[in-house]
Amino acid sequence: MKYQNIIELDIWSRFGCFTKGFATSGGVLTYLIPPKTSIIGMIGAVLGIDYNSYEIIDDYTIKCEIEDLYDIKISVQPLFDLKSKRVTFNNVSNSIINIHQDVLINPYYKLYLSFPDTLKKEEEIFIERLKDKTTIYSLYMGRNEFPLNYELKNIIPYESQIITTDNINDFFNNPVEIHGSLNRELINNTNLVTNKSNMEDATIVFSFQSNNGMRNLQSYFEYIIKDYPIKRENFTDFKFSTISFYGVGPGENCYFDHFELKDSCTIELSKIGENKWINLI
Repeated sequence: MKYQNIIELDIWSRFGCFTKGFATSGGVLTYLIPPKTSIIGMIGAVLGIDYNSYEIIDDYTIKCEIEDLYDIKISVQPLFDLKSKRVTFNNVSNSIINIHQDVLINPYYKLYLSFPDTLKKEEEIFIERLKDKTTIYSLYMGRNEFPLNYELKNIIPYESQIITTDNINDFFNNPVEIHGSLNRELINNTNLVTNKSNMEDATIVFSFQSNNGMRNLQSYFEYIIKDYPIKRENFTDFKFSTISFYGVGPGENCYFDHFELKDSCTIELSKIGENKWINLI
């Protein structure tokens, strides 16, 4: 499968919520970055694909129309302070129950998207509609209470390099900046650098600071999600991966300049500028 372009896109909103599948009414948790499944849903909204449109293959298989888009590759870079707040509201149905929900505060993300050649027509329509600010369905930051703003920033020719244990040392001999999210299924140790300080070994699996219901994650640290949804099948069946990401403050820079591959693993990096790379999944 071939890829020709990388679409650079910014999205933002005042609030956001990407609900975790195991969340309950006792505490509705949110991912701090949009899952790939949510990003594919946004692309489908621009193209006019109903998220719940499907066909029945046989007695045991249902194919959702949105599944045709999952060969699109994505990478996510948060550009805000990774703040969320626990809010409480009443859900009125047969009875009234208090719902506690984590809501992202001023979420802002840079997305990198790459369509395969098999979706060339869809890519052209997607780019044209972004330029014209026209979508078939409205875009939301996870929930329909949170309208989403977007801006097409750049279209970059697709250029990639496969990193293996044989060439990894040569690759990192030159100054390298790897931006956005990383596929942690393939990688062991990383080195995260900012223009403030070197954050070597600053890897955390979600440690929150809480103040009056506000939860703050420190920027310039690497955070790992072990249950990141990358594909939805048959409505309720999800495929998950382990990825990592970091937050960066406005006007600041942050990137990985080194990592170690797991045994027998390779990883593809795509070029977005001079010595600048991303990992698309």
